[in-house]
Amino acid sequence: MKASKLTSAGLAALLMAAVFTGCGSSSEGETGTADVKNDAAASTADTAKTDNTSGDKIVLEVLTNRTDRVDDGSLDELTKAFENANNCDVQYVGYQDYTGTVATRMGTDDYGDVLMIPDDVELKDLSNFFDPIGTYDELSAKYRWADKKMDADKNVYGLAYGGNAVGVLYNKKVWADAGITTMPKTPDEFLADLKLIADKTDAIPYYTQYKDASWTITQWQSLVLSASGNANYENDLLTNKLDLFAEDGGYYPVYKLMFDLFSTPDLIEEDHMTTEWESSKVWMGEGKIGTMVMGSWAVAQFQEKAEDPSVIGYMPVPITAADGKQYAETTSDYCVGVNKNSKNKELAKKYVEWFVGESGFAAKEGMIPTTIDSALPDNLSEFSGAEFFEKTPTPEELLGKFDEIDTKSGVSVWGGDTDNFKIKLAEAAFAGKGEDEFKSIIAAESEKWAKARDEVLG
Repeated sequence: MKASKLTSAGLAALLMAAVFTGCGSSSEGETGTADVKNDAAASTADTAKTDNTSGDKIVLEVLTNRTDRVDDGSLDELTKAFENANNCDVQYVGYQDYTGTVATRMGTDDYGDVLMIPDDVELKDLSNFFDPIGTYDELSAKYRWADKKMDADKNVYGLAYGGNAVGVLYNKKVWADAGITTMPKTPDEFLADLKLIADKTDAIPYYTQYKDASWTITQWQSLVLSASGNANYENDLLTNKLDLFAEDGGYYPVYKLMFDLFSTPDLIEEDHMTTEWESSKVWMGEGKIGTMVMGSWAVAQFQEKAEDPSVIGYMPVPITAADGKQYAETTSDYCVGVNKNSKNKELAKKYVEWFVGESGFAAKEGMIPTTIDSALPDNLSEFSGAEFFEKTPTPEELLGKFDEIDTKSGVSVWGGDTDNFKIKLAEAAFAGKGEDEFKSIIAAESEKWAKARDEVLG
């Protein structure tokens, strides 16, 4: 079907300092300078409108980090219906170092027709690289997370290909063999359960994946909103000028749990600097690993590597909010956008809406589908006692402010570089530096955050 496929590329990462700064995980946006059109993509049954008038098949290049689904041919198979309906040939190009390699390509006009928008592209710069899919008012009635890649004028430049519920990945058999019959609802219960796994099984109770900490440790940040039990928590941090690490907020319980866990050698792997991401998928299926903090996107990948997929489970965040309930935030994964330099923009937009809305990819991967009327996946069945919510949209007067404060302060709540507070906490925990060091680190981060917040907000 396809002439050729590329998997991991050998290009060096070249991040452009003027564009790739901060983190794009927030849904906040700022006004871009480029003129934009607000064209909604047409149905896949319509004939694609492109610059191609020869009648030959149009080749649509799609960049993805899903090298696994490029290599196993499942993306090709999934896309046949779209190709047949639109007389085109979709070429998937997969990169293992997705952000770095795509950053290099985005230094030119040649970065495919469709691509997952790197999170390091600031929201105010979206219009410099991407064509709008439509407006928020047009798209939000149909799609979840339509505001994630939205500018201050409510132009949407990308749609999530699926979403995740926030929680903890675990091996059901390992937990059962340890005699655990109910899921933990507090950090103390969680740590006690991991201690049972250490005492009663041969499994590593918790696997840190620390060798790849630049991205794996940021998985802990995804727990913060759920831990707060407040969909408006991020906005409240600004409007109410809350302490970033207040004990009754979301940051404190999440990172205190991480610190306490990493401070307990018996509960983690012996050498956290030799962890292996791909191998860990097999090891968890084999019962050698008990638990990991990962988004629900990981469930399907781990089940695929397990001889018995049913042993891979997913539990709510083991933190109970002040109202006595457990909460689970649903969040989007990568957003798919259209290169503003593409010669096939209409077909590219059509592909984006087909992929996120009709292809079935998210459901197949055990993710939450992007279309609002879709059912939740089976792997979230254990969340029956938790309440799902999505983060409250940012009000206009605060658009871009959270990211501005985060960048100005240097806190970088979604960062994982060597100077980030998560790494400082982890290293202090591994070194057994204790409670005083934990308090010292979070106090410094809170002070930096408050200073930048007051400067930005006045």
